[in-house]
Amino acid sequence: MNTTKKTISIVIPVYNEAQLIQTSIPSIIHAVEQGLGTQRADLYHLEIVAVNDGSSDQTAQVLAHMQQQEPRIRAISFTRNFGKEAAILAGLQHAQGDAVVVIDADLQHPPALIAPMIKLWENGLLVVHAVKAQRARESWLQRHLAKAFYAVFQSMSGLDLRGHSDFKLLDKQVVQMLLALPERQRFFRGLISWANFPSGQLPFEVADRPDGTESKWNRLKLLRYAVNNITSFSSLPLKLVTYLGVATLLFGLIIGGNSLLQKIEGKAIDGFTTVNLLIIIIGGAILLSLGVIGHYLARLYDEMKGRPAYLVRTDAIDSKDKEAS
Repeated sequence: MNTTKKTISIVIPVYNEAQLIQTSIPSIIHAVEQGLGTQRADLYHLEIVAVNDGSSDQTAQVLAHMQQQEPRIRAISFTRNFGKEAAILAGLQHAQGDAVVVIDADLQHPPALIAPMIKLWENGLLVVHAVKAQRARESWLQRHLAKAFYAVFQSMSGLDLRGHSDFKLLDKQVVQMLLALPERQRFFRGLISWANFPSGQLPFEVADRPDGTESKWNRLKLLRYAVNNITSFSSLPLKLVTYLGVATLLFGLIIGGNSLLQKIEGKAIDGFTTVNLLIIIIGGAILLSLGVIGHYLARLYDEMKGRPAYLVRTDAIDSKDKEAS
């Protein structure tokens, strides 16, 4: 290989996509080569880093076969499902490119956009964000939940991620910065925006999955993902616990004062309505506050343990990784 060539690494997190990746990964490679054109393609070496996030189907076997057929593919398999954020982190750690593109395996991120991203990178931008101009077919509830998440995230962290996706191009120095961060639980999109390197944006329309299936992210997973990402970038929920306590105390004083006044005037209402109301409000506030505090303590507990973000199956590491280890 010509040593003057620059390397473009394409990181593809994969989870239970055995059928889809047989066509999607070759499509990504073809789209990049076609987009660059013959002359510009000769300037780059293409590397595909496919990260199997503990799939329960035949994804690992399919990737191993594809790796044998296409030397530019490097397959990495986790011992179990660690999540997409861990898969992206593993891809960045194993990528050797001067620039790294992160893209989903289901082709909802259009691979034809990679060549324009490389062009912007050639012009000096260190980060290129692919921003959703239009989302794929979603229900009314899904659209509004997404808007609510981005609004809450912006209000708490000060970062505007509306329309952002994990589809990004990163210069090598940006990748090195990300890998130097000590935190274990990460929010890829948030960290890139937080770092604030010189960046550009390219709009895209989210396509439907080629196989016609739905996303593997159910609402419970999305809710957990949203909560983790918000608390990764803001301690405001902890501060809100104090405000909630003050508001509850003031409300209790008002109710208690009114009840005492009615008692003095002989107008007290029989029954335990006031008492029940106070118990419900104060008990709910306490439990909610404990829940918020517990969530942050759980995050601290996970970070303090210092366990790796993922574990790689040693029988699935390619020869280059074996030599490096």
